[in-house]
Parts: sequence; C-alpha cells; structure tokens
Amino acid sequence: GIVRILLTIMMTSGMYNASGEYAIRVGIPSKSGVSGGIMAVVPGKMGIGVIGPAIDEIGNSVAGVQILETLSNEFRLHLFA
Repeated sequence: GIVRILLTIMMTSGMYNASGEYAIRVGIPSKSGVSGGIMAVVPGKMGIGVIGPAIDEIGNSVAGVQILETLSNEFRLHLFA
C-alpha cells in the first residue's frame, strides 16, 4: 500500500544524494529538509523528528544525521542489521 511506497521512497531518496550512505550507516527511512529538519520512521515502532540548522553540502542536518545514527546503533533500529 501507500505506506510501503512512502517508506521505500524515504529510504532510497529521502536524504538527497547521501541516501545510499545514510541507508548503510543509519538504516532508518528518513526525509530531510534544507531547513535542518529530519523526519524518520521506524516501521511498526516509532517516528522520530530531529532538527539541527547546520546542514552539510548535500543539504542534510549534520547533528540530525549524527543523532539518528547514534539512536540506530544504541537501540538496534537499523532495518537491515
């Protein structure tokens, strides 16, 4: 259904040109915005919203990506491992 489609799009292209590396490092379907916000979805468990106005050259929040990577590792949220 629509949820599967949206989560797949978020996982494959939600983090602009960093989507592939982000999928490997974080493994959580996410969508970033150039304002520094990131919306992430751990299917069947939770939604996570983070904001950090400092963005990298691709347009993703530097602190937001770091926080989500830490959460993914600490709570084993990565969808592929």
